[in-house]
This record gives sequence, C-alpha cells and structure tokens, in this order.
Amino acid sequence: MVIFGAIVFFSLTGAIGYHLVKFKRRREEWEQAEKMFQGVFNQVTDSIVVVDKEGIIYKANETFLKYQGKPADKIIGKSIQRIPMDYVFEDEHDELKKAIAEKGVFEKDIKFFHKSGEVIPIHLVFKPLKIGRKKGQEKSYMVVTGTDLKKTYEKDEYISQQKEELLEIQHLAHLGYWEMNYLTKKIYWSRELYSILGYEEGEVEPNLDIIYWMAYEDDQNRVWKAFLRAFQAQEKVDTHYRIKNNRGEIRDIYLRIRHYFTKDNEHLRTIGILQDVTKQVDLREELNAQLIFTDKVLNNSRLLFIEFNSSFEVESFNHVVQQLSGITYDDIENKSLRDIFGNLNRAHRKFVNENLDFRRPLPFKDYRGDIHYIQWDHATFSRRDGKNTNILLGIDVTETIEKRKALEAAFIQDQVTKLPNRYKLEQVLENYFNKNGNNSDKNLALIFIHVEGIHVVGDAFGQDIEDQLVQSLSERLYGAIGKYGLFVRRYTDQFVLFYPCDAGIKIIMEICQLVVDLLKSPFVIEGNSFTLRNHIGISKYPEYANTKEDLIRFGSAAMHEAQRLNLDYYFYHESLGKKLKSKVNGYEINNN
Repeated sequence: MVIFGAIVFFSLTGAIGYHLVKFKRRREEWEQAEKMFQGVFNQVTDSIVVVDKEGIIYKANETFLKYQGKPADKIIGKSIQRIPMDYVFEDEHDELKKAIAEKGVFEKDIKFFHKSGEVIPIHLVFKPLKIGRKKGQEKSYMVVTGTDLKKTYEKDEYISQQKEELLEIQHLAHLGYWEMNYLTKKIYWSRELYSILGYEEGEVEPNLDIIYWMAYEDDQNRVWKAFLRAFQAQEKVDTHYRIKNNRGEIRDIYLRIRHYFTKDNEHLRTIGILQDVTKQVDLREELNAQLIFTDKVLNNSRLLFIEFNSSFEVESFNHVVQQLSGITYDDIENKSLRDIFGNLNRAHRKFVNENLDFRRPLPFKDYRGDIHYIQWDHATFSRRDGKNTNILLGIDVTETIEKRKALEAAFIQDQVTKLPNRYKLEQVLENYFNKNGNNSDKNLALIFIHVEGIHVVGDAFGQDIEDQLVQSLSERLYGAIGKYGLFVRRYTDQFVLFYPCDAGIKIIMEICQLVVDLLKSPFVIEGNSFTLRNHIGISKYPEYANTKEDLIRFGSAAMHEAQRLNLDYYFYHESLGKKLKSKVNGYEINNN
C-alpha cells in the first residue's frame, strides 16, 4: 500500500511538473509572438490583422476594429471570412501560396461592405510571418494589411489641388522659379518662368545663359555680379534688371539668387526666383514720372496675399497682412474682408464689397493706426470642388505716394516765402475754369501787385537781406489780404491775389488801397529801413477774360500800365488791349 501510494504521488508530481514546464514554454512563446506582432503593428497605420494558415484571426489593431465596428472579443478567434467583403479566403488560398512562394507577398484589391452601407475599396497585402519555437519548430502566420484606397484617392486629389493653387498664385504674382543641380548637371524651370521669358512650356531646353543674355546690355553686369556675390557670400542676393523676352516684350525683372553647399564646401545647387514686376514699375511711373523703380523701393516693398470666398470671408493670408492688420492666424476664422481692410470710407467700401475694381491705391490702416497705400490686383478661379476662391495680391506703394506728394508740394511752393507759386496759381485757375468756365453768374478777379525796389536792395545789401525783406513783405501782405483768396508769389517782385469776387469793384478797390497803405510803412531789416513802392493791375472774369490765359495776360498788362502811368492801381479794359496791339503792329511794321 505504501509503495502504491508512493507511485501515485510521484506520478502526480511528475505530471504536474510536466504541465508546469509546458505552460511556461507556451507562455514564453506567446510573449515572443506578442512582441513580434506589436513590432509589426507599430510600423503600420492602416488596418492590420494576423491570421493563421486556416484563416483564423489571431490579432487585430485598433484601425481594423474601428472599420469592423466591433470589439476585439468579437473578432479574435473568428474566421477572416466573416468579414463582410467580396474576397473568399479559401478560393484564393492556392493563388496566395503561389504568390508567397514566388514573390514573398500577395496583393489584391477588394471591396469592403461597411455597416453604414458604404462600399470602401481596400488594397490587401498578405505577408508571411514565422515565429520560432523551441526544438527548432516554427509557427506560421499571415499578416494582412488593408489600405483604404478612398482616403488615398482623396489625399492625391488634395495634393493635386494644392499644386494647382500654387501654380495659380505663381501666375498671379508673375513669379517664376529655376534650379541648377550641380551633381546631376540638370536645370529645372517652372511653368511661369517659361511664360515670363516668352516661351511655351517645354519649347526650349532650360538654360541659365538664356536668363543672362535676355538682360539689357547695361544690366548684364549687375546680373553677373549678383550671381558672383551670392556664390562668394553663400547667402541670398537680390537684384533688379530689364529683359527683352522671346516675344519681344520689355519686362522689369526682380531676381533672387541663392547657392547651396555641402559641409565640405562642395557646390550642390543654385536656385533662383524670377518675378515680373513690370506692372508695379508702371504704377510707380504713373504716380510720378520723376520717381523711378529703385533698389530701395524694391527692397522695402513686399507682396500682401489674401484669399477669401464668395461671401467675402477670409480663408488665409500671409505674414505681411498679419503684421499690418494685427490679426493672427488663429483669429482668422469668421473674419470678413472688411475686418482686414479696417474702417474704409464709403467710396472704398464700394470697391471692396461690390466689384473689387482697385484702379487706385487703397488706404490700409494698420493695427497701430498708421495709413499704408496698397495697390491691389484681384483674380478669381475655381477649385476642383466647384467652389470659387478669390485671391488678392497687393504691393505697398506708401513710400512712392509720399515722395510724390513731397515733390508736388515743393513744385507749387515758393521756397523763400513758403507761399504758393505761379504753378499753383495756374492749377487753381485751370480747376476754376473747368468748373465755372460757362457760368456767367460767377465772378473772379486777379490782382497783380508789382513791388519796386526789391532788386535794388539785393544788389546793394546782398541776397540774404533781400530774402528777409521779401519774407517781411509777404507776411505783411498775407496778413492783410490773404483772407480774400489764394495769395501767390508769382515772381521775385510780383504777387497775385486770386479773388472770387462779387460783380462790383468796390471791395477790389478797397483791397488795392489797403495794399498801398501797407507799403507806405517802412520795413526794418538788420537796422536798415526800406520803403517800397507798388503798382497794381486788375483783370476780371467774365467781363473781359474768358480763359485763364487771358485773365493772367490782361492782369499783367494792367499792372504794367499802372507802372507806366505811375498809378497805384489800374483796371484792365478793352481800350488798353487795342493800344497794346497797335504798339505791337507798329513794331512789326518798323522792323519790316
């Protein structure tokens, strides 16, 4: 009995030990398989499932489970054939084994029937996976990866759309691109670069010599130096020059060049951006013929870019617009175009809200309250989804406009007295006659004031004393009669009052007498006392003059007649005109 009990005890102990060793070995095999499966799963973002040779699902990732809409316990241990698809595992088994034996992989496009009713195209890839076991044994599995082709198609379509939009932006900005690869000795030109140089895409073989030799002869040295400077300094270099392209068009070009090198200073490639800025140059020339497109203006001007939909809701803009408007990229949602432009007057709002017809530079108030003048170009194009998108490209011409205003101010201002000069008088008269030339109810008088003695003071005491005398004289006259109209210094010793008057002449006579009385008082300049004499001539519209030229001519003639007769003032009339003409005729006869 004792012997039998011992036998049973040792048998049970041996059986338990055998099963414990077997369980431990299986656990180690399972952990090894899990590590291998997890390594495969971590490398794949698509659906992935592991099946044994009978097609029983051993493991599946989260993406696969989401497509099935089921938890893991409803999938693991079930046949792959239970997946709703048009692929029959058993029917394709021989073809699968053949492909695995020959290529190591089996691929097939199938249809997956989603529970929502949608049919999704899936690309399956079968790859064998063997896991080693003790005693040299292996267990075979099949890793099945499924790629959603619908997402792939959408991604490809999105990339294609982005490329088209980039090409459209390059076209709107007249921006071409080229690249020279020194390892492959190949040159690439973008589509817009062909257009700028006057070629159809692919018409000529890309060549840097074409870019160089198209430059004007006077500009070729500048282009060469830009290439050389970029190479030597190993940094980007900008320059501006002119070309005559293949179509015979004269274009203004902005060029940016940059060279790239390895760590060992080996020349890898050169890239260049070529922008047609002819329109911007023409704009500046229209604003003022005396201002040219200089490097300073070019370097200080940057394109503004805004994209918006048909409802004028802003979809994107670049960093230049962000800097001016103070609106960040995070705040762009629900912003309208008017939010970007700021507070505009009624005329400018009409441009923005109705036809986007930017014929003139538009004021742009930045977030600090400063005004910038932006010349905008607008274009609309259709996306692949059928929706229209709008692009605005702008260039800041504030500096040019301010320079033009400064030049205009200097052109129409007398530098000694700071009074308007004769050019300003002619502008005002031109505007007046354009507006009132046919209106007989309007009345206008030009009062010409000739002051004697100014040149004598200059000859005797110098230019500085003369200037001080003229300044004192103009201040005294302007303080007394400047309120009546535009007061102008026409010449060194001649002033004119542009006076929109009533039909009578009483007030004109009072103004003339006021001038006479003012000049009776001497001017004291640096201890010297000067008394000046004046003669005044008056011409009136519409009594005798019907044009600005006649009004100026008659007023000047009346002033000279007052000087000849030594009168304080003299009104022009027809008899004076006849007398002057008779003198001219007599002069011509005597000369004949």
